[in-house]
Amino acid sequence: MSAPAVAVAGAALRNPRATRRVITVVVVVLGLWLVLLIGVLGAIFGIQPMQGGGYGPSRLAGDEIPPMYLKLYEQAGARYGVDPWILAAIGSIETSHGTSTAPGVRSGVNTYGCCAGPMQFSVIGSPSTWDSYGVDGDGDGRKSPYDPADAIPAAARYLLASGAPGDYHRAILAYNHAEWYVADVLARAEQYRGAARGPSSRSPMDTATVRELLANPRIILTPGQRDDLRSGGIDPRLLSTLGWIGARHTVIITALRHDHAPGTNHEAGRAMDIGSVDGEICRGTRFGRCADVVHELAAITGPNRSTELIYCWDPDGPLDPRGFARADHCDHIHWGMDA
Repeated sequence: MSAPAVAVAGAALRNPRATRRVITVVVVVLGLWLVLLIGVLGAIFGIQPMQGGGYGPSRLAGDEIPPMYLKLYEQAGARYGVDPWILAAIGSIETSHGTSTAPGVRSGVNTYGCCAGPMQFSVIGSPSTWDSYGVDGDGDGRKSPYDPADAIPAAARYLLASGAPGDYHRAILAYNHAEWYVADVLARAEQYRGAARGPSSRSPMDTATVRELLANPRIILTPGQRDDLRSGGIDPRLLSTLGWIGARHTVIITALRHDHAPGTNHEAGRAMDIGSVDGEICRGTRFGRCADVVHELAAITGPNRSTELIYCWDPDGPLDPRGFARADHCDHIHWGMDA
């Protein structure tokens, strides 16, 4: 051991508080290195985030999508291993889930003379897209582009053949050869996608104590953030929500109270930033562990429902003003509460 290292170790042994601080710094540094290592390995070996139907419907999806269509989207997604909310977004943009009165939805073809049914499959040419990918989804012995029980699984089959779930951009672009269409589908799918499914061990309604949070190894804090918690100036709603997250995920908190600009909910002890979830560095992507937490936070109801939920994309749709996208929040999830 070098002389400087011996000196530091000796000082730490003589001062228990210094020992605790050294250990805290080492844990944080090791956690950050682990996150960086996982990110690098993911980039090298092409590790893909979770895709598909691990998410339930959002409130917007429940309001807009007819129950029969909602069931068909989820069934088709599970059958073909594609994201049901991508299917739902296509169905919304094409025909408002079969409710449109435009030509070609229930019979005939659209005004362009090519496409038919709730998912607007091309029925011209030989073979047509429908000829190639049509499915008898309900087992009635017929394949009809006008029957949602056939058309929706056929759309899932077409997306799968076109690159999903590995490359949704390419798959959607094959469905409609326009970049604006791809962007609209991805945005609508994000509005329809709710919280990740799975058992919840705790509720944000439960009270979390400062002692519990400081002792939780899944909540990685800087020494300054730990002092923020000990100061007693953190809103109980934030404590409860942080405890709830820490029971479900390993997170690195990148800002709490002292390490943020004044005049904000951070300074008031009512906001936090999350920079990493379960080893994944938050980069603003719409799939993955950070996205899971965004959806989980967006699904919270009751007194712990945040008034600020900010990420690189709008987590809860345009009709909910509390969540919104900001380009300077693509590297972290911001959760905050007004007074």
